[in-house]
Amino acid sequence: MKVQARAKINLALDVVERMDNGYHSLDMIMAPISICDEIEIEIGICDEVTCEGMKLPEKNTVSKMVQVLKELYHLSSNYKISIKKHIPAQAGLGGGSADAAAVCKAILQMEGIEETEENLYEITKQVGADVPFCIHDKWARVKGIGEKITPIESDWQFNIIVVKPDFGISTANAFSKWKESRPFHPDVDLVESSIREKNMDLLYQTMANALEPIAFEIEPELNQVKMDMEDAGLVRILMSGSGSSMLGFSVDEDVIQSAYERLKEKYSFVQIVHVGG
Repeated sequence: MKVQARAKINLALDVVERMDNGYHSLDMIMAPISICDEIEIEIGICDEVTCEGMKLPEKNTVSKMVQVLKELYHLSSNYKISIKKHIPAQAGLGGGSADAAAVCKAILQMEGIEETEENLYEITKQVGADVPFCIHDKWARVKGIGEKITPIESDWQFNIIVVKPDFGISTANAFSKWKESRPFHPDVDLVESSIREKNMDLLYQTMANALEPIAFEIEPELNQVKMDMEDAGLVRILMSGSGSSMLGFSVDEDVIQSAYERLKEKYSFVQIVHVGG
C-alpha cells in the first residue's frame, strides 16, 4: 500500500502552562500543507522501517506507532515500511508525526480495523503531540498536549512560501527555555475567527507563535531569514511550530512567485505550498 503523509503548519501557537508531568499544555491553530512524504507499507518477515536518504533512529515515530498498534490490537503481522522524505526534519512541520499518522491509518486499513477518529487521537498521542492532528489532517484548533482536536469548519485555501534554513531547532530545547523567557500569549480566538471568516487581514494581525522569540535566541540566524523574506516582498513572516521553518505570506501570487525565485538562490529548501484542503 502506498500512502502520503502531509506536513502541518501552526498559524497560532500558545504555550498555556507547563504541567506537573513535564509536558506543556498548548493552544494552537493548525492546518495541513501540500508538502508530503511518500510511504510504502507491506507485510514483511519482520518489522522494518527504512528512509531514503536518511538514517532513522532505532526508536522513531513510525516504529513506535507500529508497536502501539500491534500491542493494542494484538496484531501478528510484521510490516515493511519505506519512507521517501520530502518534509524536512527539525522544521516545525510535523514530518515524523505525519509519517506516524499515515502508517497508523494504513495498518488499520490493511488489517480491516475500523476505529473512530476520536479514539485514534487518544491512541496516537502516545507517539507524539502532533500525531493526533495529522490523523485529522484538516483545519483545527488543537489543545492539551495535542490530543484535543476541535475541527474548524472552513474550506479556506491559499498559498504561502516555506523557507527551511540549513539548521534545525530541537523541540525539547525550545520548550525547555520557554519558562526562562518572558512568555507572551497570542489571542488564539482571533486567529480562529480569521480562519472561519477567511479574513487575511485579521490573520496577518493576529497570528503568532509563542516559541518564536525563544527560537530566535537559540538560532539568531533566523533573524536574517526573516529579513530576507521581508526583502523579497512577503507581507508577513511567521515561524511554524518550534522552528526552524519560516512561513511567508502574501495575497499577491506574483509576489509569492518572485519571492520564491529570489529566496531559492540563497536557501536550499524553499517551496510554494498550498494551505488547507
